Amino acid sequence: MKRATGSTAQWCGGVLVGTAAAQLLSAALWSQQGGTHIVWFPGAVLLGALLVSPPCRWPWLTASALAGLIGACVGLFRLPVLDTCMVLVAAMALVPPAAWLLLQVRGDAPLLQDFGKLTAFGAIAIVALPAGSATLIGLVAPYTVFPGVILSGWLNLALAHSLGYVLYVPAWISVRSSDAAVRHSGPLSVVFLLGMAASIALLGAVWYAFGDRPGLLPLLCLAPAPILTAACLRAQMAGSAAAMFVIVVMAAHLSVDRHGPFVSDSLQSTTLGVQLWTLGATFCALVVSAIVEQRHASQRALDLARIDMRELAGHLIATQEQERARLARDIHDDINQRLAATSIGLSALRRRLPPPASTDVDTLQNQVIELSEDLRLMSHQLHPGWLSHAGLREALQALCASPRHASEPDVSLSVPPEVAALPGEVALCFYRVAQEALRNALRHAEASRVDIAVAVSDRQAVLRIADDGQGFDPDELRFHRSGIGLISMSERAKLLGGSFDLRSAPGKGVELCIRIPLHHP
Repeated sequence: MKRATGSTAQWCGGVLVGTAAAQLLSAALWSQQGGTHIVWFPGAVLLGALLVSPPCRWPWLTASALAGLIGACVGLFRLPVLDTCMVLVAAMALVPPAAWLLLQVRGDAPLLQDFGKLTAFGAIAIVALPAGSATLIGLVAPYTVFPGVILSGWLNLALAHSLGYVLYVPAWISVRSSDAAVRHSGPLSVVFLLGMAASIALLGAVWYAFGDRPGLLPLLCLAPAPILTAACLRAQMAGSAAAMFVIVVMAAHLSVDRHGPFVSDSLQSTTLGVQLWTLGATFCALVVSAIVEQRHASQRALDLARIDMRELAGHLIATQEQERARLARDIHDDINQRLAATSIGLSALRRRLPPPASTDVDTLQNQVIELSEDLRLMSHQLHPGWLSHAGLREALQALCASPRHASEPDVSLSVPPEVAALPGEVALCFYRVAQEALRNALRHAEASRVDIAVAVSDRQAVLRIADDGQGFDPDELRFHRSGIGLISMSERAKLLGGSFDLRSAPGKGVELCIRIPLHHP
């Protein structure tokens, strides 16, 4: 979870304003419900702030929350100061211990992306903390003027606190977490928001019209499920909490007017029905959101692993090219020179020997010359000098005219003059792919003809290679050692932001195509 940034004063000011606003919202819902509590948010605001703040700030944040609550209750509602302080201290006293327990449960992993930790969160924040707070309020209530006037029964208070925690804290944690899916899924579209608003309005109309039909009650209670599921999938915990809050406010309003599926004999029973249904639906949405968060976290981990693998492949290919260049230089500058000196020495020795021995020396000298020529060709294959000095067109012509490919297969090459403007990394990619494709056609495909064509446009460069060999099944070769060359071709293309397309079948030859986008300034 992302730790709090900013000064202690800023966070204390934010908690003070936040708890005061949360008290006003809770009071508005309490007033609407005719004196029964539906939800209480200030404790959840403080708990969310404590979970993302260092413990050294907790006393200041708790004091700020109490100050905001007392200011709202005394300043706006003209409640007795001492009685108000007693009740609010009892309501908030267990929030810091609950925050400490949640931090111990969380450890280094996200709190709501593990079902074990999600269960612990439910046990602490949704069950134990509200029950304890309601019990403390019940202990101090007889010494105040609030019982029966502002404070209702223990069950109503506990459920109101529980709904505040389950609606606010997961959404706050999700928004604050740097790994939360909502941070990586992009902004919500206007179409989605309008669709959610229309769906909730339609739900309200259905509840209003058919809420008094007992046979439809199970279906009406399940009607919000598609809305909450859509909110979970698109906006995760924050979206499901927002949608659930709007729905519960709508349900409470309809229930006061004796409409909807939660209407009972008394207002207290009606409120209890709304609270229990909201608590169950919100917790189910929380579980679905946790599954979505886990799926997105796994997908992000997989994407990061792919990026790491791509970067590793790029480093390996770059290292391979550097090593090839070093070996080519060693062969050309050292071994070839020593072979040339050996050939000169053999030539001098041949002139000093009589004819029978000089013939053997001449044969040995020819073998040394052939070996030197083979090493020269190997040096050019390791590090094509044609590519850096003359360009891709001449390098491909030299590759196709190599003695290794003179007899079989027959190579057809089509390279336009525009390839001279290709970036060096694109030219190297095309050369290495053509080199590997020719090697495969010679060693494995038993092809009689290979066609190589390069095309260059304003947007992309394309390399196509096709042979008439025996072909293969790409799915089977993917897990075979001989498929490493094809993997190298694909990685070279992907490193440049391009694509690699391979088509083959047994007896149908091989056709591959590489497309590399060209970025012009």
